[in-house]
Amino acid sequence: MAKREDQRKMTKEKILQAAAACFAEKGYSGCSVQDIAERAGLSKGALYGHFHSKDELFKAMISIEHGLGAERARQAAEKPPYLDGIIWFMTECIRNSGFPMDHRLWAEVLAVAARNADMKNAFIASERATRKIFMNLLEKASAAGEIDATLDINAISIWLYALGDGLIARIADDPDFEFQKHFTVFETLVRRALKA
Repeated sequence: MAKREDQRKMTKEKILQAAAACFAEKGYSGCSVQDIAERAGLSKGALYGHFHSKDELFKAMISIEHGLGAERARQAAEKPPYLDGIIWFMTECIRNSGFPMDHRLWAEVLAVAARNADMKNAFIASERATRKIFMNLLEKASAAGEIDATLDINAISIWLYALGDGLIARIADDPDFEFQKHFTVFETLVRRALKA
């Protein structure tokens, strides 16, 4: 039984990797279920045994990425200094998109969510759940006197997420942009914006 579950999990990961590569290359609209199945080395029927539609697959990737972000926010909130945790959280999310996401695919996710109402609703629900955990980190930093307590926590979280999304899109779109070279500027701006 355990072997069967392991096989199922591996097949699902293979599908997610194939879909991520296809969506990043061709975009959501340009990628078909057949394209994904072929990349995964599976039949369409086998793919449908794991995901009922391309939409479900795309939403699963959004959920996985936000879940990884939530876990990073939880880790950052475990110990002070919390402002360092905020910087670490943002840096990890910007540098290292999680399985199966990459920078190009995250830019595509944002674009699809802007055009497709169903995807937008799924994205917003998933993002709000993750941002709630990030807001807990911000509240701890505020209570510890590490960030300006007069700033609205919800607004800070939105602005910091927008900054992260913008930098991910920059990495995806500009081959000359190296986040590491700009890290000091990034860190300085965030610390100055939030400082108590």
